[in-house]
Order: sequence, then structure tokens, then C-alpha cells
Amino acid sequence: MANLAAAGCVFQPTGCELIGHYLIPRAGLGGVFFPGIIEEGVDVLSLCPRALSFPENHRRDYDEVWGFFFAAKPAGETCPTPDAGGCWEQYGQEKAYYGGEGGREAVAFRRRFAYRYTCRDGEVISQTRWRMKEYRLNRNAAAFRRAHPGPVPPDVVFVVHKVYRKPLITPPPPPDSSSSEDEGSESYIVYPQLDEIMRRLTMGN
Repeated sequence: MANLAAAGCVFQPTGCELIGHYLIPRAGLGGVFFPGIIEEGVDVLSLCPRALSFPENHRRDYDEVWGFFFAAKPAGETCPTPDAGGCWEQYGQEKAYYGGEGGREAVAFRRRFAYRYTCRDGEVISQTRWRMKEYRLNRNAAAFRRAHPGPVPPDVVFVVHKVYRKPLITPPPPPDSSSSEDEGSESYIVYPQLDEIMRRLTMGN
């Protein structure tokens, strides 16, 4: 996303836009794919979210930040980050996206994850403000099978992870906000500097 940041662009698509204008053309299912929009070659699932690179113009007040990363594999229900003292844990229900009006076959799915600090034995000791949304194409969909008629290796996936840190203070939603992408209904308690305190405790410094 370096070229977008340099141009001063803010990239914040909805789930439908991310699937329709990036994942679908990226998989050769139609449309135009523009490289350089989403960071590639980053193993999000093996890194503490603090170690990821986020564009400066994807930062807002109250410590909010977000970024998009093309993934080499989908996440498991839990994904420990080696030597980082934490793990990604799935929460909520998986959401399906259907193609066209009245489509009955899911073309993609979305899952949500929260990053937790853990003890050395893997026990969760604290939640954080870090969240992740995983968008992945349905490899069993008819459109995907037509574009890839032969056997597709299991390691060939089309997944994008949106990693973001929720603001310290949840801003009020817009008066006309009714988007299904809105997560304002999530309740959580945040104490200033808790992320840093827990990181130091789990890392032993």
C-alpha cells in the first residue's frame, strides 16, 4: 500500500467492495486487478499486530489504525503468534457473500478475530483492541471451478486480512448508519496503555 500512502489515498472498502473489486479479479474471475493496493508477502498470522506496517494516512484519533494484507493461507480458529505472547481467536458467526441479486451460492466468506495476550502456557490473560477480518473466496463456487477447472493445490487460496486497532474511545455512529459492516455493537472495556502493559508482562520485560 506504499503507493497509495504516498499519493495520500485512504483505502477503506466495505467487505463487498473488497471481494468484488480485489479478490474476484485477483483470482481471475472477471474484472480488473490493480496490483499494489493491498500489501502482499506479509505473514499476518505469525506476527504480533504491532509489528505490521500501516500507512500513515490509515491512522486516526484515539490510536485507531488499519491495514489490508493479502494472505497465503486462511486463519485457524486460533492462531498463536510465535514469540509474541498472543494469539488470534475467532469470534462471532461466519458471514457469507452471495453473487448478484438473488444469488444462492456463496462466492466468499468473512470471519472475525480478536487478538489476545497469553501466558507462556497459552492461557488467555487479556483482550486487546486489535481485531482482524478475514475475507476468503469460496473455492467450491461454480465461478471459481470454471476459472480453475483442474485440481487446485490446497495451498492456493485467495484471502485478504484486514487488521485494525479499535479506538480508545468508540466514536458515535453516523445518524444514518445501517451498514452490515459496522461493528459498533461490539462492547468492550479499554484502559489506556493496557496493551503496552500486557505486552511487557507477557514478554517478561
